[in-house]
Amino acid sequence: MTSNRWQDAWSTGDTPWDAGGAAPALEDLLREATDLPKGRVLVPGCGSGYDGLAWGRAGYEVTALDLVELAVERFRQLRDQSGVSAQQVDAICADFFTFEPPQPFDVIWDYTFLCALPPEMRAAWAEKMSRLVAKDGELITLIFPIRPDDGNGPPFAMSTELVSSLLSPYFTNVAMYAVPRSHPARQGREWLARWRLHTS
Repeated sequence: MTSNRWQDAWSTGDTPWDAGGAAPALEDLLREATDLPKGRVLVPGCGSGYDGLAWGRAGYEVTALDLVELAVERFRQLRDQSGVSAQQVDAICADFFTFEPPQPFDVIWDYTFLCALPPEMRAAWAEKMSRLVAKDGELITLIFPIRPDDGNGPPFAMSTELVSSLLSPYFTNVAMYAVPRSHPARQGREWLARWRLHTS
């Protein structure tokens, strides 16, 4: 989709990717993982913001990005309703590829962002991720949709092999597994992977 098509989708309410709540795999990760970096989190392609709010409720300082102002407005409404402060979770209308924060992030959470990008933008996505994450931070990708590549999208087909090939020039994989819980329509089509920048 072009930026105009994303705008049109939000303005007409044609947002089938909006699952109505945080990713169950993220809820499980935040509850169970004891070794996640602490601090600042970036959530690109945040949409309505459920995942960003989940990070905020877990004590992280969150920056959520979306290309569409209507999505950011929706995020802010949900944030205000949830009681999470704007200081804890900030929503910004910005282009991920031109976004330049004052410092890198301790965690970046990518879910349904990579799969929404045209395939020709994937290499730039990986390179940008390597510049936005802190040296001792983590990129966490909830890879979806795991399916054979039929060329149609968004969402475009994903695989663990594809994401590994994109990130391997910059990152070392430290965990990868099929998640036990997903939104019902996505069950069996999601893998979670954690990545850290190469140390040398």
